[in-house]
Amino acid sequence: MLYLQTGIVTNRLRTRHTVNDWQELLAIVGSKVPEIDSAVKAKSYKRDKATFVIAGTMTKTIRQNANLINRSILFFDIDSTNGDDYPTAVAKIQTALKAMAYLIYPTISNGYKGTRLRVAVPIDQPFNAQQRAQLGTYLADLLPEDWETDLTSYRSNWSQLAGLPILNAYSLAHDYQSISHTAPFLSLHQVLSQTKILSIKAHTSSPDRQTVPLDRQPWQDMANRTLTSLINPPSINRHLYFSSLVGSLLFMKLDQPVIETLLSWSNAHSDKPLAENELLRTIQSVSRTAESKQQANGE
Repeated sequence: MLYLQTGIVTNRLRTRHTVNDWQELLAIVGSKVPEIDSAVKAKSYKRDKATFVIAGTMTKTIRQNANLINRSILFFDIDSTNGDDYPTAVAKIQTALKAMAYLIYPTISNGYKGTRLRVAVPIDQPFNAQQRAQLGTYLADLLPEDWETDLTSYRSNWSQLAGLPILNAYSLAHDYQSISHTAPFLSLHQVLSQTKILSIKAHTSSPDRQTVPLDRQPWQDMANRTLTSLINPPSINRHLYFSSLVGSLLFMKLDQPVIETLLSWSNAHSDKPLAENELLRTIQSVSRTAESKQQANGE
């Protein structure tokens, strides 16, 4: 189901019943798109008249994290393309996501704040907040490393809205339109399986490893494996690797400054290190997710 909201000063949603959330979204985007010819008008339009959407299942039509059970479409923003213009950025996204269905469109801030895009990716089955984090990490690893997105920062609330297309004066002048791609939906099982495999590889002991001595605790061996893996960071799937590593270090009750120091050292010794700001966002996002889970569990 699609849940729509008009303007950003309310949390009241209206429902739009659908047979297929993705096809309904494409139908909305394919209809007349609002056109705003100035930055001032764009700001007021976004506040009072712009349409925002959540695709999934909610218990109430009030936008709150607790009311959102699952999502069917993952939206994410690209806030910086490191100098790439809109056509170049679109071409890179098309290459990165060519195996899956997607929708790309300029945001209301495009041109006024550099190249700004929003991307929607349908998932083949509903996903929850934790799975959203894993999907985000997977997609982030497909995109250019020097771009800034909200895929791995998870600064957005679980019930964060996504603005539907609005063409501002800059996008109109350059004829930047929405672009959709027909392909299979991204497989949730595939993404979660890859995450699980990476986690297992990071923690699997060697074949000749002996049984834990009676005077040792299992967490001590996990600590040894985690610290050992810092020395040999992989050259692929780095976001997944560092996310898994942060989780292990948090389990070991290490403070965030210590985690940042350890991962920065490991990243520096990687064949293809992440940008420093991207690494820090990964650390912060996993830390926030862990903190939220602890609060939810009353820990």
